[in-house]
Amino acid sequence: MLTFYSANTDGRLAATDTLHTHGLVYLINPSPEEIQRTADLLRLPATFLTDSLDRNERPRIEHHHDNVLMVLNAPTAGDADGGPGTVPYRTHPLGLILTPQHTLVVSRIALPLLDQLLDSGALTPGALQTRFMLQLFRAVAQSYDRSLLEINQQISGLQRKLRVAYHNQELFALINLNKSLVFFSTALSAMTILYKRIMAGHDLAIDPADRTRMAEILVDLEQSAEITEIRREGLSNLMDAYAAIIHNNLNGVLKLLTTLAILLVIPTMVGSVFSMNVALPYEEEWISTIVIGVGMVLVSAALMALLYKKKYLRL
Repeated sequence: MLTFYSANTDGRLAATDTLHTHGLVYLINPSPEEIQRTADLLRLPATFLTDSLDRNERPRIEHHHDNVLMVLNAPTAGDADGGPGTVPYRTHPLGLILTPQHTLVVSRIALPLLDQLLDSGALTPGALQTRFMLQLFRAVAQSYDRSLLEINQQISGLQRKLRVAYHNQELFALINLNKSLVFFSTALSAMTILYKRIMAGHDLAIDPADRTRMAEILVDLEQSAEITEIRREGLSNLMDAYAAIIHNNLNGVLKLLTTLAILLVIPTMVGSVFSMNVALPYEEEWISTIVIGVGMVLVSAALMALLYKKKYLRL
């Protein structure tokens, strides 16, 4: 989808039918025709647009004459059912293209942070093109903070289930969250390098005030990267604890079943002996059945008391 935006008299962005000078071009999963139309209209290489649609594209910066392409990675929420192979959070490439007269935003999917940014009414592309870039950078950094907070809440919820866990569902959920943290860590590391390069002034001319804002955003990104690594380490320890708890729970069940089997062995053996078709002493006496029955009960009760004292009958 191709949409043109232009700032109206009160400084708010509004969708327009045609592209205006100092306007904003927003492409969401554009068709090949829309890509070619935009490239021809703004005299851009088509690779600037197609690279931003590659789901495996990493954060980087590229120049073509006076045009600059910056590829960012923004977090997106996916399915969180905890099933095998389901990753609750991923990162998707987001292309920001700056030309002398226009600003382009390219994304493979509709990102909530972009919609919120365009609907905020505080954007003025063109003369304040750098500030729009910084606002986008800040929105991406804040989206990582929110996603990390949600991941931490999910981990806390899974921790409460560890004590009584016997199934693999929680383990799959932890593994999938760890995959999300790997995506975040890779993207944040690359974007930190990208932001430092932009701050150095080799790719874009940034005035001191904007450089200060850029430094604040960089601090937020570095903090998110550190939190991601802490979460990854904590999640790895949690998965180890989860595996140990499941192993201990399984051992407790097997121990209980083995103890019950031992208790049943004594009456089974006695019953087997007296059920054989051979002559046994006192088998004709009626009292022998009572004596044997009471003996089995007493021996089983004594063995049960001993095993209970040794904690073999407790989970």
